[in-house]
Order: sequence, then structure tokens, then C-alpha cells
Amino acid sequence: MGENNQRAFLDVVGDEDCAAILDAIREESQTIPELSDGCDIPLSTAYRKLKLLQEADLVEEKNRLPKDCRPKNVYELSFDAAVVTMGDDGGFEVEYVDSPPKRAAYERVGGQPLSLVGGD
Repeated sequence: MGENNQRAFLDVVGDEDCAAILDAIREESQTIPELSDGCDIPLSTAYRKLKLLQEADLVEEKNRLPKDCRPKNVYELSFDAAVVTMGDDGGFEVEYVDSPPKRAAYERVGGQPLSLVGGD
């Protein structure tokens, strides 16, 4: 992940609306209107925040074919969790964790517990 994507990650997870969207789609993919209603944010804000989340590679857009056979775009997380560490130079590094078996390896680093963004 490039430095720009790492900065984008930190920016969006620090944004209250983006964090609400990430939390909402953690368990189930949703449409923009569903996210707008569920997160109690205006529809225009939901569109704008989802664009930021997609640019940071945190959210993927997929097509869902409901029972009425009219496809709908839904959004889902593109990762299971993320580990944020601070380097010796004071910069941050973000590493995505894509599967539960990998998560166990990140439970503790240097004797300290880690926070997993988007994790269980």
C-alpha cells in the first residue's frame, strides 16, 4: 500500500460518517439509500463518503440481484481488518488483514494489544 493510500485510510477512519458506513457494511452489503437511512446521514453525504472510501480502497461496489430482478449497486468492505502501527520515524503503516487465521498473528505486538479496525 502506498503512502497516499495509508494517509487516505487514516483520514477516512477518523471521519465519523465514514466510520459509521464502514461499521454498517461490516456484516452486510448495503445500497447507498440503505446506508443513508441506517447511518442517519443525508443521501448526498453518503455518496460523497462512499467515494472517499472507494478511493482509499476500503469499500467495493458490487451488483446485487434482488427478487424483483432489478440489479442494485451495493457496497461491502474490501478487507476484514486493518492493523495500524507507528514506525520509528513517527510515520504510520497500515496493513490489511484479509482472513481470520491471519488475525491471530496480530493479537499482540511488542507485548501490547492491537486495535483491529473492521474486526470482530
